[in-house]
Amino acid sequence: MATMYCFQCAREYVEETTECAECAVGLVEEKPTPPEEVGEQDEPQVAYELYEWSFEARRMLEGMVTAEKIAHGWQGAVLIVREADEDRVDALVEQAEEFDGPAIPEDAEKIGYSMEDWSAENQQSLVETLGLNGIAHEFDSDGELVVMESDEDQVDKIIENLSEKLAIEDELGEANEVMEGLELNDLLGEVRGLANKLRKNPGDAKATINIVNKADLLSDIRTPFGFDSGRWSKIRKRSSDVVDVLTSEDRGEDEVNEAAEALYEILEGTI
Repeated sequence: MATMYCFQCAREYVEETTECAECAVGLVEEKPTPPEEVGEQDEPQVAYELYEWSFEARRMLEGMVTAEKIAHGWQGAVLIVREADEDRVDALVEQAEEFDGPAIPEDAEKIGYSMEDWSAENQQSLVETLGLNGIAHEFDSDGELVVMESDEDQVDKIIENLSEKLAIEDELGEANEVMEGLELNDLLGEVRGLANKLRKNPGDAKATINIVNKADLLSDIRTPFGFDSGRWSKIRKRSSDVVDVLTSEDRGEDEVNEAAEALYEILEGTI
């Protein structure tokens, strides 16, 4: 059974636990570094006092600093880093502050969402999305996400879209390629044109050969700047579906038509 940790106090918990009983913050998978072990001996450190931040914002910052592989530790709500990393951490602190959404009014009607099946990383993605949409939220003592009832429909949609995105990313794995600008626009246009040919004529041999290579590349490109990550995940998925169908020995024209149609539709609304 995997062990989870409180990044603030370093307490250990079993995998099913999602929140530290002492600090009331969400748990992380990586064992935290003691503050005194951050950097080399006698190396200058910088402290960020984050007492006024929400629990979710501090956990988000923890995830961002960890993802950037920046040596750090916590003393309660104080983040400790090397002085050499100060500029990088300043930028992450600024980003995390933007996601720290408004508080729920005490007299508001509330609704809770179970986070039992959500990993710490996925919860962080959800919190970021809620923050970007200006939705007041918090986590209760049972680890449930709490929002105002008036935001229920919007939160339902966010969770649905994010769940779909995470499922696609889990199925396809992390994308490896980076492509931007005119090169990307050209590729999207070419794949859309080829998908259009196949939805009209599933037996088009030339279009089949060309789209397999191009759609395979498209399915392995990281979310480009300016694209919604959820929509890009769907583009990756539908590109991958086209490749799977066209490389199957027992494919039928209906399957080719359906996969090509789905890819064409999402690209038609993107370019």
